[in-house]
Amino acid sequence: MLNRFLTLMLSLFLFVSAASADDLTLTGDVFYRERMALPPGASLHVALVALPDSQPVVGASASIPAGGQVPLQFSLAIRSDVAKSGATFGLVAEIRVGGAAMWRNDVAIPVDLTAPAPVSILVTRTHTVPSLPDPEPQVDQKLINTTWTVTSIGGSPTLGMQPLTLAIAADLRVDGHAGCNSFFTQATMDGTKLQFAHPASTRMACEPAVMAQESAFFAALVAVNGYDISDDTMRLLDAADVPLIGLVRTKE
Repeated sequence: MLNRFLTLMLSLFLFVSAASADDLTLTGDVFYRERMALPPGASLHVALVALPDSQPVVGASASIPAGGQVPLQFSLAIRSDVAKSGATFGLVAEIRVGGAAMWRNDVAIPVDLTAPAPVSILVTRTHTVPSLPDPEPQVDQKLINTTWTVTSIGGSPTLGMQPLTLAIAADLRVDGHAGCNSFFTQATMDGTKLQFAHPASTRMACEPAVMAQESAFFAALVAVNGYDISDDTMRLLDAADVPLIGLVRTKE
């Protein structure tokens, strides 16, 4: 499980004075038992409270990166004056989504400010976490719902009797013919960035030159990182914008 590390740094001033070298830091982690990533916009809030009434003393918040997962590590800097007050303290943590506490520990975890040690805080669900729909991919309409015929691979013209084709649907599913075998795969888009997963294909055997071309086509396809379209022609490019595959729009 990928840890998302958060640092909550806050100095507590009970008196108007400069910070001293005796200031202490509370560290630990916050976790829940559900197996799920956090939705966008989540934040972690850690508060020091006075016991036994859990009166807030000080707290700090930090945003959680999108897709963040527990445990979430924190560090809370406290002025030494607090420890010297002789009061009893505890920690309360909340994971908030949309301003509401979705996970929280209702019973504060006691902490000894005279000898601070790492604290693990188990938070439990207080509200149903809103399920957010996956964003629809932004797809270039000039790219989809058409069949493209491959004219070159790595700068070399295609060969063989069977045209090589590629078609991308609105949901970014891809299929086509590689000169010998039919294939299908899945594309992903992010702006002008276009990538293809490793294709799956039928397993027919053809002439060696056609099979070699098919292998080169599949290898070029998975190396694609972008594209450009001009009228009825398209080039699939690698990460350095070097053309890998040339295509033309198939006429009906």
